[in-house]
Amino acid sequence: MIEEELKIKFDHIQGIFNRCINHASQVLTDSIAAKSVYLNEEQADKLERQEYIRTVDELVQLYIRYSVLNDIQSFYSVSDFFWESGFYESLKSDEKRKYMSFNPLSFDYSRYEQDNTVYDEELPYFSVIVKVVVLERYSAYLRKKKENKVQAEMQPQQGREEPQPIQDKYQEPKIIPHIAKTENPFKSVLNDRQIELLVECINEVEIFNVPMTFEDLKAILACKPKVIFRSNNNRLVAFLFSELSNHGLITPNWQSVIAKSKLFVTKNIKKDKYLNQGDLATAANYVKGLEHEKDYAIISNYIKQLKKL
Repeated sequence: MIEEELKIKFDHIQGIFNRCINHASQVLTDSIAAKSVYLNEEQADKLERQEYIRTVDELVQLYIRYSVLNDIQSFYSVSDFFWESGFYESLKSDEKRKYMSFNPLSFDYSRYEQDNTVYDEELPYFSVIVKVVVLERYSAYLRKKKENKVQAEMQPQQGREEPQPIQDKYQEPKIIPHIAKTENPFKSVLNDRQIELLVECINEVEIFNVPMTFEDLKAILACKPKVIFRSNNNRLVAFLFSELSNHGLITPNWQSVIAKSKLFVTKNIKKDKYLNQGDLATAANYVKGLEHEKDYAIISNYIKQLKKL
């Protein structure tokens, strides 16, 4: 399935998610707003605090029980989280096939209303994803209400300035390096000799827009790049990292690490867009079985040599 077809499929499924999520989210926010009408300020604050604690506790339990959903935590506020997050890539092969074979036109919302789990067999984890995103957005709503109250209390009553709009954190980012939260996010076991050989491979195949140095790759593997490299070919990027993963040299979750850490930008020079989870998943799906073709064969041979060092 080509990238355009895959994106269309994802968009249709995202539409189903959004319908279920938006309805449930609206019910929750309307409910607490209706209750607050009959409470004084102290009682309303207590209710919102209790709701927030309950919601967070429920989210923790869901993330513990369903590790496949962990990436949703970073993308719940994105309108196309199914495409952008690493959820789909975390699924097993048979689960991915179910999503790809599902006909969105067959979704019956009235059936879903009667039983939220009715589509979980055809769309694995569907009801749980809906629940997690709804709870994440609800907790964010409660948190924002609290922050607004605190801010209002801190401002003087006279001469208040109009608050400036907050930039959406998911707006297209500027190309700046990011700092990793852990020392080894890729879980790399590559030694210096292997990294040197890998740099040679990257430059020979010209995976990126400019040659890379040993220090550059070390920084990238630590998710602390000093410069952001532009991909010359997203499929070669995906093939390189998938081969490293397949040989146990980096984490199987490399797509998520690259996307979250914003390590590379796409080939399109007209728009500085970071390579996201959807870009990498599509590219990785395309390059399966190409290890004997042209540049892919060169990368494969280098990876085999790495194992000997």
